[in-house]
Amino acid sequence: MRLIAGGGAGTEFDLAALIPGIYSEAEAFHVSPSGAEVAFAWNKTGQWQIYLVRLDDGHIRQITTETESRLSPRFSPDGKRLAYCQDYSGDEKFDLFLLNLDSKEARNITPGTDEAILPFIRWSPDGRSFALASNRSGKYSVYSMPSTGGDLRQISDHKYDDADPEWSPDGETIMFTAMTTGEELGVFLVSATGGAAQQLGDETGPIDASMPDWSPDGKRIALASTSRGMSDIGVYDLQERRIEWLTDTTNECYDPCWAPDGSSIAYRENHEGNVVIALHAIGGAKRTFQVEPGVHMQLAFTPDSKHLMFTFSGPRNPADLWMLDIRNGKFRRLTHSLPASIDRRAFVEPAVVRFESVGGLKIPAFLYKTRRAGSRPPGLVYLHGGPTAQHENDWYPDVQDLVRRGFVVIAPNYRGSTGYGRAFREANRFVMGRDDLADVDAAAEYLVKEDLADPERIGVTGLSYGGYLTICALAMSPNRWAAGSALFPFLNWFTEYQNEREDLRYWDRENMGDPVENAERFHDASPIFFIDQVRAPVQLMAGTQDTRCPLSESQQAKDALQKLGRDVDFVVFEDEGHSFRKVQNRVDGWDRRAAFLEKHLRAK
Repeated sequence: MRLIAGGGAGTEFDLAALIPGIYSEAEAFHVSPSGAEVAFAWNKTGQWQIYLVRLDDGHIRQITTETESRLSPRFSPDGKRLAYCQDYSGDEKFDLFLLNLDSKEARNITPGTDEAILPFIRWSPDGRSFALASNRSGKYSVYSMPSTGGDLRQISDHKYDDADPEWSPDGETIMFTAMTTGEELGVFLVSATGGAAQQLGDETGPIDASMPDWSPDGKRIALASTSRGMSDIGVYDLQERRIEWLTDTTNECYDPCWAPDGSSIAYRENHEGNVVIALHAIGGAKRTFQVEPGVHMQLAFTPDSKHLMFTFSGPRNPADLWMLDIRNGKFRRLTHSLPASIDRRAFVEPAVVRFESVGGLKIPAFLYKTRRAGSRPPGLVYLHGGPTAQHENDWYPDVQDLVRRGFVVIAPNYRGSTGYGRAFREANRFVMGRDDLADVDAAAEYLVKEDLADPERIGVTGLSYGGYLTICALAMSPNRWAAGSALFPFLNWFTEYQNEREDLRYWDRENMGDPVENAERFHDASPIFFIDQVRAPVQLMAGTQDTRCPLSESQQAKDALQKLGRDVDFVVFEDEGHSFRKVQNRVDGWDRRAAFLEKHLRAK
């Protein structure tokens, strides 16, 4: 895989050089209790490893070296130990490791576990215990365990799947988040010794809430809630059982974070897929900050409350670790994932466009125009997963590669996406594979109507739920597409429901129904039953260790397409789960997809 830097001729570089960055799908980093250094997960070597960076001089050192992915580092309260999570070939069955920072000795304190532990772990304030979420009981519940290793003790036990446990500052209570009904979430409190969990609520009853953070004194909780129609930030008073809102429903806001001195709350504010930092003084004014247009993620204060750590990525920048001096508003970059030899001007910055779809709904999308000369290039509809996610103004090296190859790419935020309010997010409930698929078709039609792409050379691609919609599109609108590439998809709602994890199954029940009671809905939304209508060449990629969209889903489609004599390219990654963890596999997968699309879309 080769790309050319600069506007035309220039220095060549490998696609592999564009992939390293700070981990951005979960917890990327943790500030040490002293504030002297930050631990973070980086795939600079081709695999996710843990690094430390000193904040005084910016010195970086790698502290793990094994071949499996290591994520979610957390310092102990005394700063002498570091916990992190490790899975195996992407199977998402994480083990918890403990590293002594003096002796450099690392030890697996959950060896031989067969259940899944979510990569979000928390030390108790006294450093003697961990809180974590595991599905060892058949669904995700909160557990505690000694920080030296030992038996897990179940803390929460109710009908919902739990995640993201947080100790109260006094160590007496554990707060966690759980899916409740529909697409709502709830914040729950339970005694650290176990017992009945209580959901946060007010005089009207339980409230939709997520992303909670304890105030330093433990009397209030900052949270995000869509109860007013957008994702707003509020402060919940535990004694008065009411919320004081900090935001006004203008923009979706996420991930509130208290300053250690209690003076302010930082959060992320979404502006059409550009996500900025907001800093709201308690009882005072709000300030916003951004490095440049892009996505600011995972906010954390330094212990002195004077600096804010975060990751930033954008259409010209992979995710890196940054620091903001709150007093003067100046930024300092701590990592440099993109080689200095690469000219960032080579990358196309997308434009936000909108088009009308079924029901008159306006669908937002990011449009990436190719700089290659020539009229009406091939077009590609690029679909995010989720579906409750958003294609943001972020770093997508595979999109940049496709644009450099001469494709015009449109990435729609189809109904069901986040970022545009609760009504839009819930607009595909019980009509998945139908109304959101209409948005995919409308994106392709937009390319044609605006004379941006050759109508005979339009393809579709996506990963996970985006892969599902890709196959839906090929089966339900067979005459529209010239090719389709589905990465880690599912195709059969019945078998997906049967084989997926319980937390995913619960979400499906709440948003698609029951496979027996709603069998017709499940059937009509499953492209496997309409696979004979596919006419365009199909590419399928899958991971052997995938616990979300199992390999058997892609295998069903491959077998059916081959039996029908269709053109199908089937690629299996033995050492991957849901998507790519290893840089070499990501390069290989993206290279295979680009070659497939070039073969079927570039020739006239």
